[in-house]
Amino acid sequence: MFRRVIVFAFVLVLTLSSVAFAGRFDFAILQPGQPGTTAEAQPVMDELAKYLSAKLGENVKGVYYNDLNAALDYLGKNKPTWAISGLTFYKSYVDKFAMVPVASTLPQGMEKDVWRLIVPASGPDSPEKVQGTVYGSMLYTPQSLGILFSGNKSGEFTVEGTHKALRMLRKVNKGKVSGVVLDAVQYSVIKDSSRYSNTKVIYTSPKLPNSPVVWFGNTSDDAFRLQAVLLDMDKDPAANDLLKLLQTAGFNPADKDLR
Repeated sequence: MFRRVIVFAFVLVLTLSSVAFAGRFDFAILQPGQPGTTAEAQPVMDELAKYLSAKLGENVKGVYYNDLNAALDYLGKNKPTWAISGLTFYKSYVDKFAMVPVASTLPQGMEKDVWRLIVPASGPDSPEKVQGTVYGSMLYTPQSLGILFSGNKSGEFTVEGTHKALRMLRKVNKGKVSGVVLDAVQYSVIKDSSRYSNTKVIYTSPKLPNSPVVWFGNTSDDAFRLQAVLLDMDKDPAANDLLKLLQTAGFNPADKDLR
């Protein structure tokens, strides 16, 4: 009997030690497809952690992953308390990681996102006729097409995630790539440029939620403490530069379309 207890305890220790539990407000930013690297983004994570540590009275740490497999590997080995998640990542893994939206980002102050499917000017006029591969910074999982087309099947093309959506747009402009999907921020950068005169938008998605701030597991008083700090950042002069680094004008309450 004692031998069984010892064996069980050993297995339990191995199981618990395989997962690293985070501090009370430790976070991850999970944005597959966004530019940069984990190392390059760490100074921004450190600045956000420093700000939150001061506001919450707790030691906060944060990490950034823009590679899907690396993000999944990280979450398999670590348990951050909360995260800012790309919409596709959230939709694809909300149940697996028990993510609960508690706030939403406001890139360029926009409360909603819109995705646009862009093809060569000589290409088809509807998604149903697009063939080949379409690229996009959000197109890393099968669920991305469901988000783009609001759950309706449209088109037979395949999708592939890319960190270089605007480079792919240049290839679309040259007729070398079937298409690219840009989000609202990406499209705002190129919409008035004559450099892409050989392309056309053939589909615009419905309004979509921006990247949500999510809490892992059941929300608690801590979740609402964090939410309160995030919602007040746009009113805090000390947060101005940090918000620019995070590429958001501030934070809103959780988008009701994600509930």
